[in-house]
Parts: sequence; structure tokens; C-alpha cells
Amino acid sequence: MSSESLGTFIHRLSGVYRDPQRVLRDAETLLSSPLGTHLRPTTEPLIRNDGTSTPPVLLLRGTIPMTYRGVTYNLPIDMYLVQEYPIRPPTVFIRPVSSMAIKENHRHVGLDGRVYLPYLHEWKGNTHDLRELVVWMSSLFGSEPPCYAKPTGTAAAARPVVSNGNRNGHHHNNPPAYAQATTVSLNGGQSSSYATAQSLTASSVASSYNTATSSATTNVDEERRRAFEKEIADANMAAETARRAAAEEHRLKVEQQRLEREHEQNLLSLRTMATSKVQFEIQNLFKSLKDDLRITLKNQKQLEDGTREIEALIKEGKDRKLQLITVKDNIEKEIEKLEVWLTAVKNEQQSETNETDESNNRQCTADLIALPADTHSAQMLALSAENAAIDDCIYFLDRALVRGSIGLDVFLKEVRRLSKRQFLAKVCLYFFSVFVDLSYMYL
Repeated sequence: MSSESLGTFIHRLSGVYRDPQRVLRDAETLLSSPLGTHLRPTTEPLIRNDGTSTPPVLLLRGTIPMTYRGVTYNLPIDMYLVQEYPIRPPTVFIRPVSSMAIKENHRHVGLDGRVYLPYLHEWKGNTHDLRELVVWMSSLFGSEPPCYAKPTGTAAAARPVVSNGNRNGHHHNNPPAYAQATTVSLNGGQSSSYATAQSLTASSVASSYNTATSSATTNVDEERRRAFEKEIADANMAAETARRAAAEEHRLKVEQQRLEREHEQNLLSLRTMATSKVQFEIQNLFKSLKDDLRITLKNQKQLEDGTREIEALIKEGKDRKLQLITVKDNIEKEIEKLEVWLTAVKNEQQSETNETDESNNRQCTADLIALPADTHSAQMLALSAENAAIDDCIYFLDRALVRGSIGLDVFLKEVRRLSKRQFLAKVCLYFFSVFVDLSYMYL
């Protein structure tokens, strides 16, 4: 079946399958394999057990090979690819011909011919396919055929009686009569002893017959008649012994051939199972590597995005740095201008003070040397005086501790109290100085 013909069937079933390309690919792979050369595609609805039917679906109908005891047989099957394929497995039936029947209580085939396999039960759309399914069927049905040939009336009548102990399935008739022994011939090395017994029997019969005829006519005595009967019995015993030896040798040879065929079949089954297992593991490994690659690509994309964000932040930081440098330069220029202005103001105030001091009587007290010009200056002067007074107090406390005038616990208690006041005075002094500087800056 060419790919164009199969594609025609798939095109005819447009709208039936979700993934027609997958259906076409799996069907082509099976039909082009050695196991699917006798399968032909067609379309037919699937009739379910409850009486309902599906729309026409792709049906692969024909035979698949199976090897049973060294002999290859063609097993007729119908393989329906349901609408949900490949999510759901195909539905497979054994379709025996009129001369065949399905075995009862078969492990993998029901009485209606439907196939139940572990491969179908564990079906996964991304790892299973039709070709591997046929490989499983060929292997399992070769070990345990699902069909047998129906016995016919003619065949049953012509079939020899089989003993219960004959396990090899070879049929042997009852031993031939003495009169028939002279006409029986065997093949190969098995016929040598039997042929010798035949020639001995034939010659003995001829001589005995002539002797019996002559004795009948001439009234031979009883002794010659008994000798004739004994000779016939010995010939029959020799022929029976040769026949049994040939049959036993043939049975051993057939048994050995059967064992060799079973061994070859087991090897083929193990090879098929090993191939299926290796393919399954390779598919799992490929899937795992594919997932790892997808995760790696995702991480790489996140790293690239993070790199771009960091570069943008670095560029923004550089621009901000340039802006701050510009602002700093402007502030430094303004500070220089303020310093020049403050220097000029101080010089002017100093000249005015000098002139005022010269005009006064130059008789003033120490408290009049530093007079605050405003409220903030008075507060700063008070804080500076308090800070210096606390330093002097701590110094004299230390001297008193050295002389032993006060104890260590009194010293630590007073120093802790004075340190807190001094800290507050320094903080206030610092903020007042900053406030005054800013006031002068914006004047």
C-alpha cells in the first residue's frame, strides 16, 4: 500500500482524528515494516459491545506473522484506530477463518476475538506506537497461539489413535501384520536392520511354504510342522524389534528438533522483549534530556533578562552619579561665595567693633566681652558654657576619687548623670550651629 493511498484514506477521514499526521505516520511505519506487509488500510465503523457504533475510522485488516515451534503462521487481525488515537490505544480483534476457532480461556484474547495485552493496558501516546504493538502480538502469540484448527469429519476418521503418553504429538499406527511386514520400507539409517529382518522373513516364509506344501502332499511328520511355526514366530519377533528401534530413533530425533525450535522461539521472544525494553528506556531518556534542555533554556532566558535589568540599573546609577557630582559642584561654589560673604561681614563687624571700643573708656568687665546678638546666640553661649562646666566638674570628680574623698559608686553615678547632660548639651549645640549656618546661607 503506497503512502498516497494511505494519505487518501486519512484525507477521507478528515475531522475524525485530532492528530491526523500522527495517525498517518504510525500507519505508514507499520505498513512499511516486515510485520505489516500483509495489512491493508480501509475505513469501517467500530461496533461496540453495547450495540453502538463509531463513525468510520481507519481499519488495518490483514495478517501478521507469528512463529510457533519453528513454523511461521499468518494470524488474521482487524486493527481499529479509534477517534481518540493516539491518546487511547487501538482496538484489535483476532478474525479467525472458517476452519479455525479461538481458544477458550486464553490469557490475551477473549471469546469475541478482542485482544487484551499489557502493552495496550499501559498505552501512552508519546511512547507507544502500532509497530511495537504488532511486535508484542507476534511474540506473545508465537508462544501461546490464540487459535486452533477445527477438526473435520474426514480428518478425524483418517487420524490415527494417539496414546495418552505421546507428548510429542507424533501418531503411530498399530504394528503391521506379518504379511504386511514384507512391503514396509523405512527412510535413512533406520531401514537397515528392518530390511535385514524383511529379507530373512521373506526367505523363511518361502522355504517354509514349500516345506509345508511338500509335507502336505507327502504327509510330513509333526516335528517339521512345529519347526516351521517356530521359524515364523522368530521372523515376526525380529521384524517387531527392528520396527520398535526405528520408531524410537525417529521419536528421539523429532523430540530433539522440537526442543531446538522451542529454544529458537525463546531466544526470539527474549530478543523482541529486550528490543522493546531498550526502545522504551531510550524514549524515556530522550524525554528526560528534552525536559532538562527546556529547563536550561528557561534559566538562560531568565539570566539574559536579569543581565539586561542590571545593565539598565548600572546606567541609571551612572547618570544619577553625574547629576549628584553636578549638584555637589554647585553647592561647593555656593559655599565659597558664602564664605567670602561671611569674611567680608566679619571684617566689617570687626572694624565697627574696634571703632566702638576705641571710643569707649576701655573699662569693661569679662562678662561684657562676649555678648549674644540674638536669642539663638544666647542659647549657644549657654550650651557652650554648660559643656565646659561639665568637663570641669568631671575633672574634679576624678581628682576627688584619686584622693579618696568619694567612693567609686558615687563617682560613677555622678559621672553618668553629668555625661547625659553633657551629651544633650552637645547635641543641642550641634543643631543650633547647623541652624545658624543655614540661616546665614539663605540670607
